[in-house]
Amino acid sequence: MKKHLRNLDYPLLVIILILSLFGLVMVYSASFVEAGLDPGINDSGYYFRRQRMWLILGLMIFFVASMFSYRSLRKLTQPFFFITVLMLILVLVGFGVSVNGATRWLDFKIFLFQPSEMAKITMVLYFAHILTSKQDRLDNFSQGILPPIMLLMFVFGLIVLQPDLGTATSILIACGIILLFSGARFRHLFALGASGIALVVGLIFIAGYRRDRLTSFLNPFEDPSGEGYQLIQSLIAIASGKLNGVGLANGVQKAGYLPEAHTDFILSIIAEELGLFGVLFVIVTFMAFMYKGVLIAKRAPDHFGRLLALGITFQVISQAIINIGAVSGSMPITGITLPLISYGGSSMLITFATLGVLMNIAIKGNMKRGYETEEEEETKDFQPIRSVK
Repeated sequence: MKKHLRNLDYPLLVIILILSLFGLVMVYSASFVEAGLDPGINDSGYYFRRQRMWLILGLMIFFVASMFSYRSLRKLTQPFFFITVLMLILVLVGFGVSVNGATRWLDFKIFLFQPSEMAKITMVLYFAHILTSKQDRLDNFSQGILPPIMLLMFVFGLIVLQPDLGTATSILIACGIILLFSGARFRHLFALGASGIALVVGLIFIAGYRRDRLTSFLNPFEDPSGEGYQLIQSLIAIASGKLNGVGLANGVQKAGYLPEAHTDFILSIIAEELGLFGVLFVIVTFMAFMYKGVLIAKRAPDHFGRLLALGITFQVISQAIINIGAVSGSMPITGITLPLISYGGSSMLITFATLGVLMNIAIKGNMKRGYETEEEEETKDFQPIRSVK
C-alpha cells in the first residue's frame, strides 16, 4: 500500500478532485430550485445528496481500480464486450427505460444504469488490446484494422438506435485516437476519418429531430419556442453572467427556464453564476487533465498502456468538448453530459472507474521510472508511440 501511495500521480488526483467537487457544488446550485418545487421530490437538497453519494462511491471505485494492474484487463476484454453488447441490446428490445423520449437506461431497481456509459470504457479497452495484439498486421487493412472497426460500428449502431448520437460519436473519437497512435497507415486513417464524418453527418440528416437540432443550432431564433428554446435559454444564461457572474446560487435560468440545468446544461449555469472566469476555470482544468493524460501515456511501461491511457484521456476530453460546444451554440445539442461535473450516477461511476485505470497506468509508469533511477538509467527514455505511417 505504501508503494502504491508513493507512486500515485498526485497532480492527476488533484485535477479529478477539483472537477468532481466543483461539480458537486454546481449540481446543488443548479438543482435546488427545481428539486424544491417538484411536488414529487419537494426537497431542495435531493439531487445534491444523490450526487454526493455517487461521488463517494465513485472515489471508492477509483482507488480500487487504481490498485489493480491495467494489464489484467486484457483478459477481461472479451467478457466486457459481450456484457456491454448484451445490455445495449436489452435496452432496445423492451427492457429499456425511456426518459425524455430516449430509451437509454436499464432499471436495476436501486438505480437506472446507462449501458452506453459502459460502452465507452469497453470499446477503449477493446481497441487498445486488439491493436496492440495486431501490431504486425496493421499494414494490412482487411486483417489488422477492419475487424475491430466492424465491431466498433456494430456498437455504434446500437447506441445510435437509442438514440444517442453524442455518446456514440465520443466513442468514435476515442477509438479513432487509439487507432491514430497504433501505427496504422495514414491512407487507411484518412479513409476511415472521412467515412466517419460522412456517417455522422448522414445520420443527422436522415433523422428529422436531428436535422431540426442542426437547424436550431445554426439559427435557434427561427423556432424560439420549439427546437431553439433550450439553446436560446442557454445563451441567455451565458450572456447574463458576463465576466464575474451574478453570484453562486443567484442564477435565474435554473428556475424553470433552462431544461436539464443540472445535467446537460450545467455549464450554462456556471457561466451565469460564475461568469466567463468560471467557464475558463472549467476549460483550463480539462486542458490540464488532457496534458496529464498524454504525459501518462508517454510514460506508460508498454504499448497497451500507452494506447489505453490515450483512449481514456480523449474519451473524457471529447465528451467535454461536445458538451461545451452544445451549450455555447458551437455544435448541435446532443444530450451528452459534462464529465465529473454534470449530475448522473452511471456517468459518475463509469468515469471514476476509467480514471482509476488511468491512475494505475500512471503508477506503473512511475514505478518503472523509479526502478530505472535506482539502476542509474535516468537517461533511458521509454520507447515512443509508433508514428503514423
